[in-house]
Formats: sequence, C-alpha cells, structure tokens
Amino acid sequence: MDSRFATLLYGVLAPDGRLTYCNAGHNPPFIVGPRGVRRLETGGLIIGAFKELTFKEETVQLDSGDVLVVFSDGVTEALSADANEFGEDRLLACIEAHRGASAGALLDALIDAVRQFSVGAEQSNDLTALVLRYSG
Repeated sequence: MDSRFATLLYGVLAPDGRLTYCNAGHNPPFIVGPRGVRRLETGGLIIGAFKELTFKEETVQLDSGDVLVVFSDGVTEALSADANEFGEDRLLACIEAHRGASAGALLDALIDAVRQFSVGAEQSNDLTALVLRYSG
C-alpha cells in the first residue's frame, strides 16, 4: 500500500484585509509588516495520511503594506554546496531586505537568493513561492 499525502494552505482574503486561512501541514507562511513577523500555523495535519481529521480556521487582519509569503519546503531546505540549508532565517532576511519592493520584485529577489545560495549543489525538491502585498 502506497503512502500518499499532501500539505495544503487555503486562504480567502477579503477586501478589508481579513485573511481567513487553514494550514494543513504546510510550511507556515509569513506575514511581515509594521507589527513584525507572524506565522500562519492554525489548521491541522497533512491531508491523506490519516482517516479522520479536523481542521481549524483562523482569521487575521492584514494592514496596508503587509507582505504575505507562502513557500514550499524546497525554499527553506535548498542546500548549499557545503550541505547547509537556506533556512527560515535567510528567508526572513531576504523578505526584510526587499519588503518595500513590489510583490513581483520581492518574489524574484527571494528565488534569486535561493539559487545563488545553492550554486553548485544538486537540488531534489521544488522551489515554489507566492508573494502577496496587501495595499489596503
């Protein structure tokens, strides 16, 4: 019997900045803004590994200028040539360094940072990210 599962992040953003989400075992996305860094962890376990699961939702309020960054584990687990992981600290540093940029420019900077970090190392995972800037 094959073991199959998936992680999932579901979110609905209302025009007034209310983000209702559920995180099913996915790397917790970051909201970075004037109030600091928040992680979206509310939800439950991975989908497909267990017969009966319940999931929780949470609603958070985004402020104008907040940046939401959703990423796969391939971003934080990208390896350097000397087998170090890119990690969440480097991810957050990149977000902070480019927080004033457009969502597209921040995404490009993030992917470039991971690629530069991992030059010379073979990767075995995807490199997926989404960046959303809430403008109010």
